[in-house]
Amino acid sequence: MRRICFVATLILLLCRVAMAEEIKNYTLDISKVNQEASNLHVECSFSLDFQDKDSVFMNFGGGQEFSIDNLNINTGEFEYELYLESKSIVFRKVSSQKISVNMNYSYTNLSSFFIYGKGDAELWETSFGEYFYPYVPNTFMDVALNVETPDSLSLICSYPLDSDDTMKYSGKFSRILSQSLTLAFIRDEAYQRTDEYIPGKLSIYQIKDMQCGKERYDELLALTEAAIVFFGKVYGEDYISAERNVTALPVYLFHNGEGFSNRYNIGFISASQEKFSTKPDIYPLMHEIGHRWLGEWTLLIDDGQPGAYFIKETLNEFMTLMFIRYVCGNAYYETQLDWCKSEYEKIKGTPQDEPVVNVVTNNNNTVIYRKGPLALIRIAEQIGYGELMSVISRFYKEYAGKYPLKYTDFIDIVNESHAGVGDQLDLLLTARTCYPAEKI
Repeated sequence: MRRICFVATLILLLCRVAMAEEIKNYTLDISKVNQEASNLHVECSFSLDFQDKDSVFMNFGGGQEFSIDNLNINTGEFEYELYLESKSIVFRKVSSQKISVNMNYSYTNLSSFFIYGKGDAELWETSFGEYFYPYVPNTFMDVALNVETPDSLSLICSYPLDSDDTMKYSGKFSRILSQSLTLAFIRDEAYQRTDEYIPGKLSIYQIKDMQCGKERYDELLALTEAAIVFFGKVYGEDYISAERNVTALPVYLFHNGEGFSNRYNIGFISASQEKFSTKPDIYPLMHEIGHRWLGEWTLLIDDGQPGAYFIKETLNEFMTLMFIRYVCGNAYYETQLDWCKSEYEKIKGTPQDEPVVNVVTNNNNTVIYRKGPLALIRIAEQIGYGELMSVISRFYKEYAGKYPLKYTDFIDIVNESHAGVGDQLDLLLTARTCYPAEKI
């Protein structure tokens, strides 16, 4: 009976997939010429086949009511409505099942301006809720991209682009995750660029007069090469992978803002120049390298779902600790582990000490980046570090690119590998204060 139900469910799922909306001939023409900081002019066109639907919703818009301005869309065969609060646009069928959409508009992205250095570097990332082009989330599409910049700016994209001497960039991408297109505009006079080969080309952009010293620079090169090799072996998939549309090593972009980021930034890793140059360690950048495999562009669990940030961040932070353990040495690992325990100890038993699975938006770093990995380490000590790493690798191989993804999918795969251990992990992650830190 169970098998019959499974087959029936599979048939229904296949039917849904077969009847889903279809978007083709997607072209984005983006201009930064004669645009103020945090602004773009965009022309977008695509063909839309409604299939069995009467309407199609796409993410579109940003954090401010004025993020989209001077919007022009052809109509006739369809109607549309823009919803500013939900950051979406809906296309409704009038007569034709297949329509051609042509849009042009101006877009203002203030979050980029304030987070990444007030104009020296502008990062356009959908992960910050700035949907500067329309897309159906968690789908895959073919995109033709053309970007024009003034002479004063350089462009980095999450996917490699061809460029000429006129500051025009272009590329055609096949089957990329719809929300993974990310852009960075860099003010040339503010940056110094260096290129290294580790092997494979690695470009590094640093703020002029804030560059790190030679020792830190060499450390970055060594750790990056080691992380690429380590994670590639763990997951059985090289950093560069035609299957994943990853055709080059990442670019490092050090800005004069705050924080680290590599959510959809497959082509580049952004980080604070000050933190990179002055912090005692730079292992968080290896965490960003790890997002090439365990990241928001591969593990498609929605914000708001139970365990969303356990899947998006905790798993990768644990694997980063494993990189430290196996590559940097046990002494350094124990130091990082002790710090992890002490950070969790500060919130243990307080209102901030919530269950890991309850963190469904990225708003509790201590629980996600400290408490969560400690729970995984407890499981690793039980079944073996190598065993747990193999389970996580299997999880990646089976679920990368599949939507929808649930937290319980990981628990199930742990149980399949080690009966009952997934349930133990679930208890650790669903309890408020699931263990005393000092006993880990």
